[in-house]
Amino acid sequence: MTYARFLGLFVVLPILFLLVRYRRTLSWKGLAPMGVLLVVVYAATSPWDNMAVKWGLWGFDPERIWGVKLGYLPLEEYLFFGLQTLLVGLWARARLERVLAKKPQAPKSEEYRSVRVERSLGPREVSP
Repeated sequence: MTYARFLGLFVVLPILFLLVRYRRTLSWKGLAPMGVLLVVVYAATSPWDNMAVKWGLWGFDPERIWGVKLGYLPLEEYLFFGLQTLLVGLWARARLERVLAKKPQAPKSEEYRSVRVERSLGPREVSP
């Protein structure tokens, strides 16, 4: 399987699913923080991955990539950084919005109600 096919199946398709599923609640204003997150991800990941490939810690099969490289990394690796970040960001945003939209429910039984009992402090409970 090529790197591009892997990205299409396991990253792009889930992103499209999330975009369709939550299209009513998505807005540019709500997605703007992901732009900042993308900048952080690329700034943190690109140098590390480039050095790891340069030092031979891992590599990419030339038959499974498009052949376009930026530094030591193929274009697909850079796409992976951004697409994976979008996938996790969309999923987390949808989950967070769902959790925050739930209204707290009142306890169903009497045992969960708080009972306040007031009493005066004894002499040993008060320090001089």
